[in-house]
Amino acid sequence: MIVSKEINTKKFYYNDLFRDYIFNFENVCEYYQYDYRNIDVYKKRVLDLKAGYDKENRSKIYNILKNYNKNIGCSQKTIENIEKLKNPKSVVVIGGQQPGFLTGPIFIIFKILTILKVSSYFEKELKIPIIPCFWNASDDNSFDQIDNLNVINKEITNIKLDLSDFNPKTRYSDIYLADYRFKEAIEKLESILHSTSFKTEIMYFYKNILASALKNCSNTKREINVSSFFSAIITRMFSGYGLVIIDPADIELKKLSYNLLEFDMSKHYQISHLINSTGKKLNSCGYHSQLSSTPGMLDFFYCVDGIRKKIYSDSDNLFEISDKRYDKKEFWDLMIEKPAAISLNVILRPLLQDKLLPVLCSICGPGESSYFAQLKSVYNLYGLKMPVIYPRFSSTIVEKKIKRLIIKLKITDIELESSKEEIIRQAVNKRLKIDLGKLVPDLESDIQIKLEKLEKSFLDSEMNISNSFDRIKRNIKKEIKVLNKKLYSELKRQNEFIVEGINKIYTNIFPDNNLQEREINITSYLNRYGFGFIDDLYSAVKPLDFPHKFLEII
Repeated sequence: MIVSKEINTKKFYYNDLFRDYIFNFENVCEYYQYDYRNIDVYKKRVLDLKAGYDKENRSKIYNILKNYNKNIGCSQKTIENIEKLKNPKSVVVIGGQQPGFLTGPIFIIFKILTILKVSSYFEKELKIPIIPCFWNASDDNSFDQIDNLNVINKEITNIKLDLSDFNPKTRYSDIYLADYRFKEAIEKLESILHSTSFKTEIMYFYKNILASALKNCSNTKREINVSSFFSAIITRMFSGYGLVIIDPADIELKKLSYNLLEFDMSKHYQISHLINSTGKKLNSCGYHSQLSSTPGMLDFFYCVDGIRKKIYSDSDNLFEISDKRYDKKEFWDLMIEKPAAISLNVILRPLLQDKLLPVLCSICGPGESSYFAQLKSVYNLYGLKMPVIYPRFSSTIVEKKIKRLIIKLKITDIELESSKEEIIRQAVNKRLKIDLGKLVPDLESDIQIKLEKLEKSFLDSEMNISNSFDRIKRNIKKEIKVLNKKLYSELKRQNEFIVEGINKIYTNIFPDNNLQEREINITSYLNRYGFGFIDDLYSAVKPLDFPHKFLEII
C-alpha cells in the first residue's frame, strides 16, 4: 500500500519557471494557451479541436499507429484504443520522451502513468473517446538514458549497455546492437538484484522480450534497434492499459512532416526571432530561457550515417549541409528522396505531433513545460493552438526502512532542502542539545572582543605591538576553524548511526545528488514489490493534482 504526501520544498521543482507553473500559474499564464488547472479549459480545447483539427489526418495516422504497434507486440487493448481514432469525436492525451534502457529512469514510468490516468479521467469527465499515446523520441541522440541504468539496493549500482562502437551523436533509431550486448547487461542486472519472490518473473520479462525482438528482427545482421526494444518493453509493461506508441522514425510518419518542413524553410528567421525574443522576456522576468535559436539555422536536421547534421540557410534559395550547398529545388528533392534522413528538433517536433493528432493535452516534465513557454507564438505562426500543457506526475518513492530513519532522526521536509552535510550537522546538534554552529563562532567572537579591548588599552602607549595583535587575531581565526572541524568530526564519529542513517536517506531520496526519479530505474522496485507495484503507482496518480509527492510504502 502507498500513502501519498505532498512536498512543496523548492528542491523538488527543478527551476523557478516550473515552480511558478505549478504554484503561481498567473505569473506565467501569458506564455501558454490554456490554464491546465481548470476542467472547463479541457472542454474548450475539445471545441477548438473540433473547429481547427484537419480530420483527414485521422485515417493517415491510424494506419501508421496500427502497423507500428502490432509490429512491437502490443496488446488487444492497444488496438482497441487505436480504433478510437476512427471516431471523429476522439482526442489524444500524449507525452513523449527519449527511450531509456529497460525503461530508463523512473520519471519515464511516471510520465506514462500520467498519460494513462489522465486519459481515463477525461474520457469519463468529457464523455468522449480518448487515446493514451506515448511519443518514443527515437530521432534524438543523447546516450544519457539509453546506454545505462541505475539500480538501488544498499547502494547505487550502474549497469552499462556497451555503445562504444557508435558516435555519441547517432540517432537512437540508427543504433542496432547484437543481442548478446543486451543479454550481458541484463545478466549483470540479474547478478546485482537481491533474491526476492519476484526476481525470476522480472528477469524472465526482460529476457522474453529480448528473445521476441530477436525473433521478429528484420535487420539483415540480426541486430536489435535500441529504441524499438524500448517500445517493446513499455508496450508489454503497460499492456493492460492499452498504451499507444508513436515512433517518429516511421517513414510514413516522416512523409507527413513535409508541410512543416516547408513552413520552417520559409519562416525560420521569423521562428528564430520569436523563440529568442520570448526567451529574453522570460529572462527579464527572472526565469531562464530553455530554448535558444540561431538565426539562419533550420529547425530540422538531415542525417548522414545516423548523425544529425545542422542545416543552414542565408536566404530562401540556398541551403548548406556539411559544407555542401543546394538551391531550393535540389534541397527539396533531397528531402523527398530520403525522408528517413529527416529529423525534427525540439521546436518542430511538438508542432508535428499537434498537427497530425487531435491533442487534448500534452503531458510534460519540468524541462518541456519550460520550453513550451517559448513556443506559443510559433504555434500561432503555423496556424495552430498550443494544446493544454499538463504537468506529469512527479514523486519520490520512500520505502519503509527510509521512512523509519526519517522519523527516528526527526528530519523534516524543510530540512531536506539542505545539503547532506548540513542535515548531519543539524541532527548531531539536536542529539547533543547544543548548537555547534553557534557555540564556536561565539567563542571566536568572545576572544576577539577581549583582544580588541586589550589592544585599545595600549593605544596611548608608545609600544609598537599592533602587528602582534593582528598576527594573534589571524592565528586565532585559523585555530578556531581547525577546532570547529575537529569537533564536528569527533561528533560524527561518536554518532555514526546518525551519519549512516542520513547517508541512506540521501542515497535513496537524492541519489548522486539528483532527484530519485531522474536516476533510479523501476526494476529496483519491481524486484521488491512485483509488477503489481505499477498498478499501485497508477492508483497514486491523482488527476488535476500537481505538486511533487512522497510515495510512502507501508
